[in-house]
Amino acid sequence: MTSPELRLQVLSEAQVSRIEDTAYRLLEEVGISLQHPEARERLHGMGCRVEGERVFIPCHVVDKALSTLRPHTTLYSVDGKRSLTLGDGRVRFHNAGGPPFIYDLLTGQRRPALLQDVADAARLLDALPQVDVVMPLCGAQDVPAPLMVIASAETAMRHTRKPFHAGYVEKPEEVHYLVELAKACCGGEEAYRRQPTTAIMASPVSPLTFTYQVTAAIMAIAESGTPYHSLPAPSLGATSPVTMAGALAQQHAEVLASFVIAASVRPDLPVLYCSRINGLDPRTAISTWGSPEVGITGAGAAALAHHRGFLCDCYGFCTSAALLDPQFAYERYNNAFLPALAGADILSGVGVLENNMAVSLEAVVIDDELISLLRHTLRGLEVTDETLAFEVMREAIPAGGMFLDQLHTVRHIRAGAIWLPAVSERPSGSAEERHIGVVERARARARELLQKHEVEPLPEHVCQQLDEIMEEARRRLVEE
Repeated sequence: MTSPELRLQVLSEAQVSRIEDTAYRLLEEVGISLQHPEARERLHGMGCRVEGERVFIPCHVVDKALSTLRPHTTLYSVDGKRSLTLGDGRVRFHNAGGPPFIYDLLTGQRRPALLQDVADAARLLDALPQVDVVMPLCGAQDVPAPLMVIASAETAMRHTRKPFHAGYVEKPEEVHYLVELAKACCGGEEAYRRQPTTAIMASPVSPLTFTYQVTAAIMAIAESGTPYHSLPAPSLGATSPVTMAGALAQQHAEVLASFVIAASVRPDLPVLYCSRINGLDPRTAISTWGSPEVGITGAGAAALAHHRGFLCDCYGFCTSAALLDPQFAYERYNNAFLPALAGADILSGVGVLENNMAVSLEAVVIDDELISLLRHTLRGLEVTDETLAFEVMREAIPAGGMFLDQLHTVRHIRAGAIWLPAVSERPSGSAEERHIGVVERARARARELLQKHEVEPLPEHVCQQLDEIMEEARRRLVEE
């Protein structure tokens, strides 16, 4: 028989139901703080009780909204020519998005991220074989703050042809310009309506708070028809219960509430469930993204999302380490492996370190290697007549026991039976090789790819449209 991919069940069906029941009670008995008057009116019209800015959402309202929303299953490149299907049982990977600092590839020094870094990162991510989806790796600090999200996305759009994600927003103005940029790249309003070529994340403020701006952003995403990814980030013991089950229940309530708000504007909107629960160091009160609770709750969130028929994006490659050292490796692999085993559809975090405050292009290359390793591991063991290889052994063993020259060996090596790394060290014995570590190899590979890899440029008329959109955004958001 053939074994399926390795899988881990962290929650039983009964436990999933208990967590969801608690989330429903939170929405109906505790309610959400909803600071947007129009959104409160919409939810009141759907059957919710409103007391001032507090909105209490009954379970039947949640269920009706969820029944009309669609799981977001396809991501496209900005020009619409490439697509990626989610939810087929295989885990996909995208980079982190938005940290303000970067470790310089040439000097190794930590510094503010620039637009050029966004461009370089997008091109590197485009070149690496294991990264499936690209978003702006860092938030450029050399542009006015009101333009950071928009300018970073526009720069990344120019430098990748992989499926694209515009990233995280906090304001409706950001949504407007991200959608306009995406429309320009894919051929205009009609083309975008048929096939939205980006997705946008927006998050409630934990616990269960929807500010005016964030709510307006969610509504703008829905109005545009852009796939919406809900991205709460409760911190254990600070903005959620310290217990993981309680944090999962609260996060579940936050995601479901954001879906109800989105459905009040566009009932058939494609949506995706995201998990960003993070740890807390009680000695410093600092949120810690390398703690194992990130991976465990990500695995739990995948079960909750799938229970409601939605796909799940979890943080995977995350760490508290500020250096590319053993801590960097064991924290991020643990937090990626658990949700991947549990069936998460997308894992985030490629390239990030230092509790999501900084990125590194060497880390991007190392994470590409880790993805390859993880994918190979998830394949598990296949047991068939072909893999048991009895006939091969019957021929090879009496003839001297050498399997290297067997066609069976060649065929399976070519098919990937043995994992072959790109930058991990497998020294042949020379002193020089023994003194070159994975960080140096990753740095060299990043430099090589940036020198060689070219991304097909967008058509000239599209680039002109992007320039015009950015100029309008600058006038409206910065100069007025």
